[in-house]
Amino acid sequence: MKRRNKFLALILAAAVSCSFTACGSEDSNKGSVQQEAGSQGEDTSDEGSEEKTAEDVLTQAQEKMKDVKSMAAKMVMHMDMKMSAEGEEQTMQMVSNADMSCLYDPVRMKIDMDIDMGELGSTKQNIYAEAAEDGTITEYIGDGTNWQKVNIQLEDLGQYDAAKNMQNYLDSSFNFKLDGTEQVDGADAYKLSGVMTGEKIKEAMVASGALNYLTSLGMDASQTDTMLDGLGDIPLTFWIDAESSYPVKYDIDMSAVMNTLMSKMMESMDEQAQGMSIEIPKMTMEMTCSDYNEVEEFTIPEDAKKA
Repeated sequence: MKRRNKFLALILAAAVSCSFTACGSEDSNKGSVQQEAGSQGEDTSDEGSEEKTAEDVLTQAQEKMKDVKSMAAKMVMHMDMKMSAEGEEQTMQMVSNADMSCLYDPVRMKIDMDIDMGELGSTKQNIYAEAAEDGTITEYIGDGTNWQKVNIQLEDLGQYDAAKNMQNYLDSSFNFKLDGTEQVDGADAYKLSGVMTGEKIKEAMVASGALNYLTSLGMDASQTDTMLDGLGDIPLTFWIDAESSYPVKYDIDMSAVMNTLMSKMMESMDEQAQGMSIEIPKMTMEMTCSDYNEVEEFTIPEDAKKA
């Protein structure tokens, strides 16, 4: 039982690692943006054409994000898992929801998080963060009963920073193509599709510090490094509001990469993983953004400040 629980902890840590890939990917605007040809194979950049290219849409979105003073976002992650160990089989469907309100002048954040793991139970967290004049961030974490207060650095809030997440995905090295327009929340939005390569995934995981979740559970640096080689690619889909040029949604499918990561994890653990198998048939993440420069101020509870 202890052995199985250890591996369950490892799996959840790996899931967190994958969900953090954007947080370490700050080396943007260094690749190429592919232009999708028209349905008849015509060059949409001809003189007189009003059609935008993927590069046009991406560049305008990047410029808009530079001046964001506040925004709201909702992040949803789905993960299905099946594990066999010691003659027992366990399945889990996890859904994580995070509602975020982010202010940036000065930095103040509010996050309401709900993690549902089916039969394994659920948990709720309320998180607040605020910046002091010296740049130190105070984070308040509540579980509905008690509050915990810790001092952290701004980069430690990366997973909850909606603007940073969006900016990191507006990366031309993901080779975005323009796939026309679709409706998002009743408004026209340009749809961009791209790919985060295995090499970029590895760089992002290492830079983000997400691998600490694995090393803290007994995996050494050589094991984690081997695990991150040849993971495959992560497909990305992005929607940019056609009128405002603000990013309004992204969709990421990490299912194939997670399956590969689990397989490599089992290989790295060698005898410790003997008789165990893991499948991740689904792991997706979606974030929708709204209320650019219109998020209202909020009050941090007094009980949290007194923690």
